[in-house]
Amino acid sequence: MSVFGSYAKFYDGLYKDKDYAAECNFLEEVFAQYSSNKIVTILDLGCGTGGHAIPLAERGYHVIGVDRSEAMLAEARTKGNRMSSDFVQADISNIRMDKTFDAVIAMFAVMSYMTTNEGLMGAIRTARHHLRPGGLFFFDAWFGPAVLTQRPSDRYKIMENDGDRIVRFVHPEMNLLKHTVDVNYKVLLTRDKTIISEVDETHQMRFFFPMEISHYLEQSSFRVRKLCPFLRIDKELTEHDWNLAVIAEAE
Repeated sequence: MSVFGSYAKFYDGLYKDKDYAAECNFLEEVFAQYSSNKIVTILDLGCGTGGHAIPLAERGYHVIGVDRSEAMLAEARTKGNRMSSDFVQADISNIRMDKTFDAVIAMFAVMSYMTTNEGLMGAIRTARHHLRPGGLFFFDAWFGPAVLTQRPSDRYKIMENDGDRIVRFVHPEMNLLKHTVDVNYKVLLTRDKTIISEVDETHQMRFFFPMEISHYLEQSSFRVRKLCPFLRIDKELTEHDWNLAVIAEAE
């Protein structure tokens, strides 16, 4: 299933209200609390348009971002031209580089796009391959108990962007046996009440359960350090927490 094709050009406009600075602050809190070594180098898997990679680089980290969508990377290079050579087009489930990092991150539910067990294990092994022993792997994902309790529902979002209006409609379809949700997007770009562009795209997302995550990580030589609500390292997970944060250490 191809994702982030035409949708990529609307991505930053739709998420300009996302607090990337707060999320980078949270990452630094994780680094400070769970890493025994100073974090200097970061591999950002599924970096998208650079929403985390660019501000982390501006904070002094050496960041390489990887994404399989060339359209998303084109947006990232436009925003972060001073680090354009540090964005790499590749599939995170099988990329191998001849370098290791202090931390690997996969932000904004990137791991939930790993809808097959093979793809999930591939992405986890990619993270382990690029970490030194003791290195940290951090990702967030959809938390199964919350998804089953709250249930995905139809919704819409409207954002103003440089005088244009972006309207996104979402219709989800859940598959209980596969632990996935087909998120069907329709995005309209309007100007002066006229539709000038329209995109339909489906993103299949996977939701996870704690024992499942622990199993896959342990099979790839990781030790789970913490499962918590995203942005709340001091809290325990409940069925009200849609976004799960995972902190694992390479053995």
